[in-house]
Amino acid sequence: MTTSDKWIVQLTIDQGVAHGIIHWVFSPGSRNAPLALSADLHPAIETFVIHDERSAGFFALGLAEKTGKPVALCCTSGSALANYLPAVTEAYYRSIPLWIISADRPSAWTDQGDGQTLRQQHLFQGFVHRFVHLEDCSVMEDYLWPYQRETALMMHALVHEGPVHLNLGLSEPLYQTTEKIQHFHRSISIHRNHEPNPKTIEELAALMRGKKILVLCGQMAEHVGLLEALEQFATLPNVAVLTENISNLPSEFFNACIDRSLNALPESTIEHYQPEVLLSLGGAVVSKRIKAWLRKVNLLAHVRIGLAFTEMDTYQQLTHSMVCEPVAFFRKLYEAGIEKTSFDYRSKWKQIDYLTKDKFNQFKVSSAHLTDFHGYQSFFSWVPEGTVIHLANSSVIRYAQLFDPIKGCTYFANRGTSGIDGSMSTALGYASQDDRLNVLIIGDISFLYDSNALQLKALAPRMKILLMNNHGGGIFRIIDGAKDAAQCPKYLEAAHPHNGSLAEAFGWKYKMIDDITHLDSVMHQFLVTDSIDCLELNTHSEASSSAFKDIYTFVS
Repeated sequence: MTTSDKWIVQLTIDQGVAHGIIHWVFSPGSRNAPLALSADLHPAIETFVIHDERSAGFFALGLAEKTGKPVALCCTSGSALANYLPAVTEAYYRSIPLWIISADRPSAWTDQGDGQTLRQQHLFQGFVHRFVHLEDCSVMEDYLWPYQRETALMMHALVHEGPVHLNLGLSEPLYQTTEKIQHFHRSISIHRNHEPNPKTIEELAALMRGKKILVLCGQMAEHVGLLEALEQFATLPNVAVLTENISNLPSEFFNACIDRSLNALPESTIEHYQPEVLLSLGGAVVSKRIKAWLRKVNLLAHVRIGLAFTEMDTYQQLTHSMVCEPVAFFRKLYEAGIEKTSFDYRSKWKQIDYLTKDKFNQFKVSSAHLTDFHGYQSFFSWVPEGTVIHLANSSVIRYAQLFDPIKGCTYFANRGTSGIDGSMSTALGYASQDDRLNVLIIGDISFLYDSNALQLKALAPRMKILLMNNHGGGIFRIIDGAKDAAQCPKYLEAAHPHNGSLAEAFGWKYKMIDDITHLDSVMHQFLVTDSIDCLELNTHSEASSSAFKDIYTFVS
């Protein structure tokens, strides 16, 4: 097999393949050419070439999210690497395995005025679980053992924790090849027991018996075993389970629309709904209301369950951190027996859920204008079961939480750092390896911000985009304080005259509507036929913000 003549490049490729990394996303350049030609010539590796490094980073993130396996992300030296930072931070806060590989000049040339050279080492400090630098050298014997050891440990961190960074100081010439005669891979496995300690389970069970227990689930991938364990746990009368659509835990036992429920809690009996014990798991929670509410509740205990960010104290009352698999935790806690109460806490929360759901389904927008709510209502009425729904941030993710999860649908969003910068690229990365219908719902500012991703259409033929264009950052019209600032239109909303027709230039079948008359028929056409790839709803910004506020008044 032909490969680069640089043995540290061969080592990098060997380690990746040995650890199951078959997808490589390249940002074009010269310094990373040895890696590109070696990956291209390797029969086990599939490559993607994406020019915009920021878009490439998020594409790789979505790809890793879909496959559940690490993805290599490789660029040339200089500012190229800095453009990966937004995607790296997102991957870090969601424990998504991105292997960032940056080509570099030999370290002696850093800060010496050579082109495309900057301080690449530790550029992602604080956002990767391991950093390794390998220096190009001809004397392999002195460096083989430490380089193998450090990259093996890096691979373990990548698979079990999240993003890592490998920096290669490569000297010229860069394009020389050779026939491969030696393999350099090495693995180091570090085994940890993630089963909950039986004694600790019994201590927690004793603490919780007869207490009102609220389980709050953040963002996570689909997990059938966890869903079953939580449904079993939720049969206990003193347990209420709150989820969001990005929790991907659809169940009639749970309250899936947190803000809708919280908005309707009666002040006269609010103490009936306040938990004594909080159990939290998963990643980010979208609802700001539940965070603010729980920070004011005087908890007896807050137990965080999971393997990542074990010291995260979101609700300012963390008392226990169970570093274990949530499935095992909830099964063992259920078996330990914690009900022993006459108060039906579960039913209290479900009654609120049913009440607000009935009211919400009766809500009608008073305006004749096309609003954001009309668009979401139509989408969630027509979206087929089994669709993968990608949600951009700001107002999109908040609107989506008002609607009950659709049976068989899976929900994704970049909620690690909650940025708007790579929503489209991430969705396209995921959809590139998925044969189901994938739909991204995105606002106009997010769309414009990540518009370079539109050129990746061919990589994800089943991808569709629903563009909610309310002519600026509509979120700021529904945030108290922001909407009243004189600077809101220019600096916060960033009002603009643009639309989604840019998609058409990149081969997307584009259509725009600006009234309610044909909304449902066009939405149906968009979702069930191939005639529309990108549907833009040109909504009325003021009517949209008014409708959003009216929803909460109506369901309270």
